[in-house]
Amino acid sequence: MLGRAIGRLAAARDGNVAMILAGGLTMLTGTAVLGVDTATLYLEKRRLQGAADAAALAAAADLDNAGTRAQAAVALSPDNATRLVTMTPGRFTRDARLSVDARFLANGTPGNAAQVALQSRIQPVFARVFGYRDVTIDARATAAQIDLAGFSIGTRLASVQGGLPGALLSQLAGSELSLSVMDYNALVSAQVDLLKTAELLRTGAGVQVASFDEVLATDITLPQLVTAMAGATTSSAAAHVLRSVAGKLPNRNVRLDTIIDLGPLGSRSAADPQRPVNTDAYAFLRETLQISSGTRQVQSEVDLGIPGIGQTQLWLQIGERPASSRWLSIGEAGQTIVRSAQTRLWIDIRLLNAPLSLGSVRVPIYVELASAEARLAQVGCRGGPGNATAALDVTPSVGRAAIADLDPASLPYFQQAMTLRPARLVTLPLVSLTGQADVQLGGVHTQRVNFSTAEIDGNVVKSVSTNDIAAGVASSLLRNVDIRANVLGLGLSTGLLTHTLGNTLSAVAPALDLVVGQVSALAGVHVGQADVRIDGVRCGTPVLVG
Repeated sequence: MLGRAIGRLAAARDGNVAMILAGGLTMLTGTAVLGVDTATLYLEKRRLQGAADAAALAAAADLDNAGTRAQAAVALSPDNATRLVTMTPGRFTRDARLSVDARFLANGTPGNAAQVALQSRIQPVFARVFGYRDVTIDARATAAQIDLAGFSIGTRLASVQGGLPGALLSQLAGSELSLSVMDYNALVSAQVDLLKTAELLRTGAGVQVASFDEVLATDITLPQLVTAMAGATTSSAAAHVLRSVAGKLPNRNVRLDTIIDLGPLGSRSAADPQRPVNTDAYAFLRETLQISSGTRQVQSEVDLGIPGIGQTQLWLQIGERPASSRWLSIGEAGQTIVRSAQTRLWIDIRLLNAPLSLGSVRVPIYVELASAEARLAQVGCRGGPGNATAALDVTPSVGRAAIADLDPASLPYFQQAMTLRPARLVTLPLVSLTGQADVQLGGVHTQRVNFSTAEIDGNVVKSVSTNDIAAGVASSLLRNVDIRANVLGLGLSTGLLTHTLGNTLSAVAPALDLVVGQVSALAGVHVGQADVRIDGVRCGTPVLVG
């Protein structure tokens, strides 16, 4: 009997699913409980690290009262269990040859940094079942005083004639902006605070992010950006122009982190009106429209208003900057670089008042420039923030300038060399005059450019030249142009016509130089030059370094 009962029990399958389910639910419940405690621990660790970062920054901002400042920052923590364990002053040395830990020397002099250690305790929700009543969490942070400078590469003209600025910006925007010369002058003479622009985008434009870096990495519409620029300038005239432009721009998106790097200031969320980082409104607008334009190309017929110059057609092709390069950057000496974009420019110029024997005369000028580069070499703060200086190491772009004809459709393909052919300068019923000249530009040597306090405060733009072109571009080309006369298909190198044309071109060389200078400068480049400026200096800025 007993044996049969045991056999039936062993063979029975009733209730096995319930048993398996009960065991499985027990394991799932345990896993969920462990997950809750793990998530709580992770979030508390992040909160404590944020408190440590804030305490280190507060201590580094006032090294004479570092302990008091750090303790005050910790006291702002919502958790009463957080306490300051240690606050160690010292010296931080940014040297890539040193390990991260070795860059901070405790109690080193002269002091420029502070390191803090914080500790907190949390009570796990479920781990108490296993005997864990509380868990200790530690966090450490190091901040140092760093001298920073913001600087940019690119140029603009102090004043222009004709409708070129409006034509260039309208082409880049893809809509008619109706900018007058007066509007251009208002923009080019006004300063826009980059940090204030980012702050207005974060609040006014409804960009739901915390820091300036996050603002720059967010897709923002052109009207939103230009409206924020209008609110970040002290010039009422420029603000009026920018608001007018904002109402005419398409709703294309743009990301400012492709042209601007705020460096250590990017982690902040509020601008300091006493320490702006300024750039001129025209350059900011131009660079923004360039990156928003799909083709990055301008093709226009313009009246430049220059005596002796008639119909002028231009083709401007803007390439990409080298990887990880910006138009404007903020950083410390030795660590920060800006570069200009590759540029191709072809200007087809008709001359007025040519001798009757020549009829109509055209001069097509081609310019190609690689990227120019500027590196922050020094930031001088020994005299205090009110006497700050800076220095840049600048390398102008290599390139070429030529009098030549070409196929404009080939301009966008920077990876391919342009095919240039002799330019047809004059065409008469039986005679044609062609000309060709080619000048190679150097730019391989770095030159040091120093900025005084007054030059920084005055937003002075300085130029570094390759010294390849003593006079203007057109003048240099025309001195070397090879003019040939083709009479009924026969090539001749001398004659009355070539002499007359040579004299005509020499007479208009200054006007041609003015054309090339205006067009290239409005595009943000100068042939044979790199133009740079310091946009602001911050002395002793507390920055997290570990």
